[in-house]
Amino acid sequence: MRVFILPLFLTLVLLSNVSSAAPTATTTLESAPLTGESDPYLSDKASSLRTPAPTWQLGILAGYAGGNFIENNKWPQGPAFALRLANLEHERPVWDLHIELEKDNIVGVFGAKRWYVENDRFIPYARLALGTFLDPDDELGNLVEIKRFRARAGVGLGETFTFEFGVGVAVVGPDLYALLGYNINF
Repeated sequence: MRVFILPLFLTLVLLSNVSSAAPTATTTLESAPLTGESDPYLSDKASSLRTPAPTWQLGILAGYAGGNFIENNKWPQGPAFALRLANLEHERPVWDLHIELEKDNIVGVFGAKRWYVENDRFIPYARLALGTFLDPDDELGNLVEIKRFRARAGVGLGETFTFEFGVGVAVVGPDLYALLGYNINF
């Protein structure tokens, strides 16, 4: 360690003359006095009069779904309609609640988390969801049947118009889905 002290000391002493303050006390930029006029880029309005930023997003989605949703050993395929409610606490939705109506009146309820790819104009994201499918004929059995719960993973594009596709996995089997949607901010 003592070997490095002498070269460090000499380096600091020799370089101290190289750095110096500004050579003159005057500048070449002309200064302008401030005026009482409003800046055109700043708002004079009170914050209570401004339009509030949207805090919620409602997604209306339609598409295709196919899979073994309930333990009936069938593979229903067909149209799917969904509503997705998300909080806009951040710039984009991070958490959302997804309610989906499948073929044969099977209802899916999911909670999901999204991760976005930054600095891309298509706004791609990955989404992981956990939820269950409910059959209206089974009443309270919907809430306790472990076979109905599933995990879904998907990827999507877009902010106002969205396209998402993915796969779900459960004890009773997989499911596939593809959804096209429109988001409304309010």
